[in-house]
Amino acid sequence: MAKRKPHEEQELPFVALMDTMTNVVGVLIIVLVMVGLSVASAVKKVLSDLPPVTKEELKEIQEQVKQLPEKIDPVKVEEKQKQAEAQLKRAIEDLKTVDTADLQKQMKFMDLESFQKQLEERRKDREASKVETDKILAELERLKALLDKTPVYQPLPPTYVRLPNPRAYPEKPNETRILVAKQGVLFFNQAKFLGPILDGMEKVKSQLEFQKVDYAPFAKLLETILGTPANAQKAWPEIAPLVDRVQLEYVAQAYKALVIGGIPATKVMLSDIADISVATRQTMPVVADAIVAAGKGDVAPWVKLDPARPPAPPVIKASVGGGKISFSWGSFTKDVKATPKDVAGFFHDLAKVKGIENASKARTIYDAARVQAMLQRAAASPLMSGSYGFEPKVIPALPYVQLALTPKSGGGETIAALKQPNSGFIHLMRDIKADPNGVAIFQVMPEAFEAYLEARKVADEVGVSATWEFLAKLDLAVNISGYEVQRLAPTPPRAGAGAPGAAVSIAPPKRALD
Repeated sequence: MAKRKPHEEQELPFVALMDTMTNVVGVLIIVLVMVGLSVASAVKKVLSDLPPVTKEELKEIQEQVKQLPEKIDPVKVEEKQKQAEAQLKRAIEDLKTVDTADLQKQMKFMDLESFQKQLEERRKDREASKVETDKILAELERLKALLDKTPVYQPLPPTYVRLPNPRAYPEKPNETRILVAKQGVLFFNQAKFLGPILDGMEKVKSQLEFQKVDYAPFAKLLETILGTPANAQKAWPEIAPLVDRVQLEYVAQAYKALVIGGIPATKVMLSDIADISVATRQTMPVVADAIVAAGKGDVAPWVKLDPARPPAPPVIKASVGGGKISFSWGSFTKDVKATPKDVAGFFHDLAKVKGIENASKARTIYDAARVQAMLQRAAASPLMSGSYGFEPKVIPALPYVQLALTPKSGGGETIAALKQPNSGFIHLMRDIKADPNGVAIFQVMPEAFEAYLEARKVADEVGVSATWEFLAKLDLAVNISGYEVQRLAPTPPRAGAGAPGAAVSIAPPKRALD
């Protein structure tokens, strides 16, 4: 086997190596010197460009340097970066598991066609709203034009207003009514107006009584109470004699009660009942019912008619026993059999007792036709002056003749006239003030309140005691109540308190001066 040749190594001479190293070191030294010169030059230039710094500025800069945040550690930054990358990977993995089924379902409804339809509907609604808006704007312009043509409001002149001063009303007032209309006022004092009329009637009052009694005026009244014309005509001779002292309505009702109770309804018996009714302060029908009840043995209704009031001792006493009735009227006592005939005899005797006999004759009822005729002559007399004319009227349901008053043409005073110093209104106000019981009652029409304020201002300046109330119309009605006449129609029945249909009456407020 051939012998391996030894490796031939070619080594650099040591001297050559040292030369090379020397050259490298020299070059590096030269580079370092150049770099150092360059840095020194740059530093010198930077320092030369910096502005001079005072001690105070240097101290402030040092404080700012101290406040700078700590140096950021690269290791910590790398760790935070790794943590953020890990969190990002986890978030990506979580997103892969999110259920998007609901979102996909909702996306199915979000199709373009439905949106286009909705857009079209919205456009139609907008166009319709625009039409309505245009109409409103047109109406607004029209109203503005009308407003421009509307005259400027001029406020009314100030109105006199007074504060009320409530005071007590006189016990016996002498009232003068001042009727206030829009044009002016009318004066009416009932006492002064009726004074001449009543004086004239007083002089001829005997001529106003019944001279002859006819059945015809009372036929309807009697037929209503007694049921038939035959019954009314049969009762007329017994009823008619009381025409001048008792309302025939009550006489007819008493007649009917006696007939039903089996007691003879004669004119004598009716006259006795009329006298007894005055003594007991009851109506004839009530007394007749008590007599009928006593004839049947029941004396309680008669005892209830006792005119005495406790603590005075009773006037009427009655007791039943042994088929007899013991009656007493004060000191007058009588025992009778408990039969209708004997009971009627007791009441006939009772009517002869002093204090009862002819008690009903103290009252006079006048002939309505004669009273009316007399008042018509007075109304036509030229001597009747004043602001009102009148016409007498007989109203069937009223027991007196009524005067219907109407204003005369030219009567009263206007608002401008009553303010004059010597006006009739001012003279009237002074007369009312001079009377201690004088009262002016202003009765105001609904549309005349401003006129009332002007008239009341004048009255207040005079110092008159006055009050006011509303008046529906200028026409008035005055009753000739001092001359009672026969009613020609029955009085409507009154419902008892608490009975079905009973009217609830509320007393009017008491008058007071204001």
